[in-house]
Amino acid sequence: MTCKEAMALMSAAVDGELSNIEQEAFERHIAWCVNCSREFQEAKKTKRIVREKIVRFKAPQSLVNSIMKLTETPS
Repeated sequence: MTCKEAMALMSAAVDGELSNIEQEAFERHIAWCVNCSREFQEAKKTKRIVREKIVRFKAPQSLVNSIMKLTETPS
């Protein structure tokens, strides 16, 4: 795997969305590539910070009902 290929997979790797084959190849690459390994660690750190800082709101039930009504298929 090249650095360019590793960078293309970086986001999916951080999110745990790689196939087994991609994951193995990615891990082999970052085991020896200092730059990609550093980039991967920074990407994981960024994701963790964003997850900690994000504020989640519960949608009002009226909004949920409106959306559900729009997605219902007529019989």
